[in-house]
Amino acid sequence: MRVARAIMQVTRAIGEAREHVRVHGQGARISEVTESYCETIYNLMMEGEQVIGARLAEKFRVSAPTVTENLKRLVRDGYVEMDSRRAISLTSQGITMAEAVLRRHRLTERFLVDMLGMPWHQVHDEAGRLEHYISGAVESRVIATLGHPTTCPHGNPIPGEVPNARTYLTDRGAFRLPLAHLGELVTLLCVSEVVEDEEALIRYLHEREITPGTRLSLDSEIPEQPDDPVTVRANGRPVVISGHAAHALWVVSASRD
Repeated sequence: MRVARAIMQVTRAIGEAREHVRVHGQGARISEVTESYCETIYNLMMEGEQVIGARLAEKFRVSAPTVTENLKRLVRDGYVEMDSRRAISLTSQGITMAEAVLRRHRLTERFLVDMLGMPWHQVHDEAGRLEHYISGAVESRVIATLGHPTTCPHGNPIPGEVPNARTYLTDRGAFRLPLAHLGELVTLLCVSEVVEDEEALIRYLHEREITPGTRLSLDSEIPEQPDDPVTVRANGRPVVISGHAAHALWVVSASRD
């Protein structure tokens, strides 16, 4: 009964926040763009990727001029800076923004999975829609109801619930599955946040029972082409996945568990 009441309170609060935004104008739309860019840049930086305009255009499926204009606004507002080679990074203000958004996003994913029973491979987009309307009161209620979770259902850290979300992968000694030695036993730590919006890929992993905590090992070399197959063992079962899927898996040595 207490859980059901908590669910009703949280969903009602989210609904009220969304209605408030709908009634009070267009400001939230601009804020969502800022949050989404900071969130994506943060995720790419966390995974050691160089952030350039072309990568953002590909990610958001928009034109290069659109990315350029949005980046100009982010630089003007103090969230982003670019070096002489046009490489993009977040300022301290941008990092604070990104971690606040990611905290709400990953908590919302946990809520949708743990409390509403949604499949883990279907919650990313829904959480992306809700994260912009989560107030501090709702956030606190979700954290308390879920017992202070440290990761989202995909295994990525919840800022504020781990010592340092930015260095989470390096702190855990994580590396991408393709870097594992053939036959080396590893444990899936998380699925790359950068590809979580690729629902087909997450479903693909779900159908093969490859989720955080799964024991994996490479049975074949990683192919040069991302769509070519690679054979892995998932909890001892032979499974064929694509090179792209393998690249999205962050693992740790099983001896570190």
